[in-house]
Amino acid sequence: MIQAKNKTLIKQSYSAEIKNMFLMFSEYLLKIATERETSLKRKDFEELLKIAVDNLSFVDSGSVLMSDEDGYFYYVAAYNHSYDILDKIRYSPEEVYMRRFKRVYVMKHRIVDLLKELAAKLGEDEEVIIEKFKDKIESINNIKAFISIPIRYQRRIIGFFNLDTWNDEEIFEKTGFESVAEMIGDLLSIAVERFELVRTVKEKNVEIDRMRLFDSLTYLPNKKFLVNYFEKYCEISKRLSSKLYMICFDIKDLETINRVYGFEVGDEVLKKLSKTLSKSIRRSDVLARVGGDEFAVLSLSKEAPFAIQKRIEENLVQLSRKLGVELKLQMGIVEYGIDGKDFDSLLTKAQERAYKKVIEIKETTHTV
Repeated sequence: MIQAKNKTLIKQSYSAEIKNMFLMFSEYLLKIATERETSLKRKDFEELLKIAVDNLSFVDSGSVLMSDEDGYFYYVAAYNHSYDILDKIRYSPEEVYMRRFKRVYVMKHRIVDLLKELAAKLGEDEEVIIEKFKDKIESINNIKAFISIPIRYQRRIIGFFNLDTWNDEEIFEKTGFESVAEMIGDLLSIAVERFELVRTVKEKNVEIDRMRLFDSLTYLPNKKFLVNYFEKYCEISKRLSSKLYMICFDIKDLETINRVYGFEVGDEVLKKLSKTLSKSIRRSDVLARVGGDEFAVLSLSKEAPFAIQKRIEENLVQLSRKLGVELKLQMGIVEYGIDGKDFDSLLTKAQERAYKKVIEIKETTHTV
């Protein structure tokens, strides 16, 4: 009865400082999580450790372990410890295996010989470690117990927030701090989840933006992509004293192919044609699908790119023979500054010229 009463009194005597610390801890973490989108950094963990150590009379030092992509744990922050030593230590996933659903762990110094563990990690004898790092290991040797708070992401432990006591190895149980430590773990896990969610959303948005710039059938850049590059190529042409040309291609009989053989065949023709066009241009040229059966190229050259036109004609003969389809390709070439100075006017002019001249590929068969 008396012992139970003493335990209650001890908890009550520490409750005010624990409550104050938790309030400061949660406010700081909330501020980070709402004011920025980047994940928790070393300075953030150091500040959180400082808040805990400076405002809890029974906590004297602390550290934070986080896992890398391979699952190995390493120290990312420490307070009242020499980080120079901790920075050299790594733990394999097997070494830090914990029960999956346990929310906090209290480790006693008599259970874990910290100096022996440190010596093993640094590849030295314990006596050598004591002599070599005697000023830096004092805080580690002082630890009577520490409470390790798992940080979880998607139900997987990715880190530990550790707080140490140098005086009484039973203090975490006596003060009732374990329940508060569980809430600290929840807050840290929520913050990590939030930052990971933001990162994932950003990556998905970048992927979506990239997809918006590419044609879903041919995987070539689309018109929007070409418009974005147009201004860049205008500037490059001025710097290099080169001429900027736009070439427009149109498949005249695609509708006939779709009607006779079906849209699936028409799509296959477009895919193979896009590959043929890609092989016919230079690496510095930008090819895009700008319409249903229209393609356009931006090309920097000292003179009109008739060589590209010739290669396309030759490759189209081979493609026509391979597919067994009569292809008629319309092609128009315009020059920036002569035929127009904006993208739309150049594309319109190139299309007009393309429709005036039809290149007929005479290699034909009756099957696809």
